[in-house]
Amino acid sequence: MISVAIEPPNAFVKIAGRAAVEGSRDFKALILQLRAKGIRHFILDLRDCFLMDSTFSGVLAGLVELPPPPGSSNGAIRFTLVQPNERVADLLDNLGVLALIERLDLENAPMPGAQTVAHEIQRADHSKVEVAECCLEAHRILMALKPENAAKFRAVEQILSAQLGGR
Repeated sequence: MISVAIEPPNAFVKIAGRAAVEGSRDFKALILQLRAKGIRHFILDLRDCFLMDSTFSGVLAGLVELPPPPGSSNGAIRFTLVQPNERVADLLDNLGVLALIERLDLENAPMPGAQTVAHEIQRADHSKVEVAECCLEAHRILMALKPENAAKFRAVEQILSAQLGGR
């Protein structure tokens, strides 16, 4: 489950359960939508996220590395992780994503004020092609991020690329 509370220029995004391929397109769409509205700092509350897969990690890495929109004076967006569990933190670290993101302990973490209401993000229906495209892009981002990732994900990339007609 993904929920969001907005206090410009911050968005507080809570990810509960699995941060996996099934929600990665919705997460990306949310971040891009909020970025277009001028939100530049995303605080990701991972206290209740027990698993993150490589697709979601690759989507996150791609969002971190997005250049500012053309003509924008607001600069790049940034992410702060709040209390990822050891398993999630290790995955992000091993893939090279953790180095791109700030990390805060819970007691130091900025959390939404009492007036802010969090809204759950509804999952959209995505075609198999859309999911495969998202997976391929995410794994290519991870492969470019760290040389060791290329060996880990080469077979995944080849399968997805073949499934998408050689893209």
